[in-house]
Amino acid sequence: MPALLLVSAFLEGVALTLIQGYLPLYVREALGEGSFLTVGLVVVVPALGTMVASNFWGGISDVSGKLKPLLLVGLAGYVAALAGIPFFKQGTTVLLYVGAAALFYGCLAPLLKAYATLAMPDRPQHALSYVLMAQAVGWLVGGLEGGRLMEAGIGEGLHAALRITAALVAVHIALTARWLRDRPRPPAVPRARVGWVARLVEDLVALYENPRLLRLCVLSFFLFAANFTMWGFFTVYFVEHLGASVRLLRYTLGFAAVAGVVMYIFVGPLVRRFGARAILFTGILLYAGMYLLMGLQRSSIATAIIFVAPLFGLTTVAANTLATEYSSSAQRGGGLGVLNGTLALATIAGPTVGGLLADARGLGVIPWTALGFITVAIPLSFALVWSHRRSRGATDGGRIAD
Repeated sequence: MPALLLVSAFLEGVALTLIQGYLPLYVREALGEGSFLTVGLVVVVPALGTMVASNFWGGISDVSGKLKPLLLVGLAGYVAALAGIPFFKQGTTVLLYVGAAALFYGCLAPLLKAYATLAMPDRPQHALSYVLMAQAVGWLVGGLEGGRLMEAGIGEGLHAALRITAALVAVHIALTARWLRDRPRPPAVPRARVGWVARLVEDLVALYENPRLLRLCVLSFFLFAANFTMWGFFTVYFVEHLGASVRLLRYTLGFAAVAGVVMYIFVGPLVRRFGARAILFTGILLYAGMYLLMGLQRSSIATAIIFVAPLFGLTTVAANTLATEYSSSAQRGGGLGVLNGTLALATIAGPTVGGLLADARGLGVIPWTALGFITVAIPLSFALVWSHRRSRGATDGGRIAD
């Protein structure tokens, strides 16, 4: 696994912690935004850009057979987002700017995973774990250091964190452009047949007509909508609703990232041993318990302990492993891009619904909204496990009969 690829995932984790984690709190507290819906849109609008980017750039990767140039596009998008945020002084302009930048940086996550699985084709779940572990280390650094800078002042602290991270990503772009080796593969649609736009459309149509990938995306939508309902509002919910300090928030995000890093050591072997479907179902059940417990109490300390539970790695590695299984190597960028686009669509739905309900009923509805989404995912994930076991049983029976 190339070290530069893991550094890319690390820096993406730092950037996402600042953009998705701390930016809603910044818009609420430093810019004085009064509407919870607008606070939620700080996560929603960039997610819309990410949804478009994941499908478009993932498809471009498939029809061109290249990954490295598009990784550079994603890294450049992060530089633009991070460096530009401090220049905007209203919540609406911040979210629109970051949404535009997401049209570029949104392609980085699925293409990093595509590169990793192509680099380790015999152990895709381990490859995904390595990338997500590096990203979790980025969450750790972003959560702890971003929070440390913001303790003295949310506005000035976030600006400093954004500028430092933008500079680091800019340096990494130069190193990646010079030293990272591309992973070329045959284009998904032969070049001689049609133009690149038609090839892109043909590739995406084939992916969306894949019934197994489509079922996985429907299930993942409700799972990720639950996650991002809670994640999109967590900093505001934790500080404003539960009365926690920025310091406690900082340590909560940091410990959650540490737990995630440790979990990624075991996720690959667990998925390989028990299967991605069973791990995905188990993680969804545990998420349901998490959101139920968060909704039943008002203690910031108890919420911090519950939030630290490292469930994201279980479900994310399992879902991405299935997407890898359901798409060929030629369509790897597009297949993982479709799943990442579903994640982005869920990021739109969850915080939007959460923001509307919070405006009407208060921030206390956030964990219950997340629980509602995850409840829908439970029978869908069970059906995924059950149908796979039935198909395996039928295959085994056929072999015996033969």
